[in-house]
Amino acid sequence: MMGAFDAVLILAGDADRNAPTLACLADQAAEAFHTGLTSSLISTGCCHHTLDLFPGRTEAQCLRDLLIERDVPSSNIFTEERSADLLGRIHYAQQRLLEPCAWHHLLLLCPGATSDRLQAVIETCFDASFSIHWPDTCAEPSRNQRLDLDALVQRQLDPSFDPARLEDALKAVKARGLPRALTDETPS
Repeated sequence: MMGAFDAVLILAGDADRNAPTLACLADQAAEAFHTGLTSSLISTGCCHHTLDLFPGRTEAQCLRDLLIERDVPSSNIFTEERSADLLGRIHYAQQRLLEPCAWHHLLLLCPGATSDRLQAVIETCFDASFSIHWPDTCAEPSRNQRLDLDALVQRQLDPSFDPARLEDALKAVKARGLPRALTDETPS
C-alpha cells in the first residue's frame, strides 16, 4: 500500500521518555503509520544543547522506544541523532535521511508549531524540493522546544541568516559523556 507521505518527520524529542509531549508525538506518529499515511517515521535529536551531561539515551531513541511500544516495527523507524536544536534536526534529517532516500513528501510533527507564520518559518529551512504538510493538531511544546522555536524565529529575523547555509547556524551538542559513535563525523 502506498502512503500519502514518504515519511513523518518528528522535529522534537526529549531525554525523558515519560514527557507528555513525547507520548503525544508517539501517538500521532503511530496513528499515521497504522492508518497507512506513511511507512517511514523519523525521530530526531541527540540531546538539547543546554544539557551539560548526556542523558544516557538520545531524544530520538526515547521516541523510537515509544513508537515500538505502539506497535510500529523498528524497521520502519529511522533516527537522526546528531542534532542539538531544531535547526540541527531539520538539517541532519535532510542531509542524512530525507535526501538520500528521496523522501520529499513529508508530514511534519513539531510541538508548538501551530501558527501559519511559525510553520512558514520552519518550511524556509527545507530545500524547495520538499512538500511539507502539517497535522490538524499539535502537541504542546516543552521548555526546550519553545526555546528552539523562539531561536528559529529570531534567526529568520536576522538579515544575515541564510537558510541555504543552515549548517552555519547549528548548535553543537555540549553534553559530556556522549557516546563516541554519536560524536564521530563519519557517516554511520
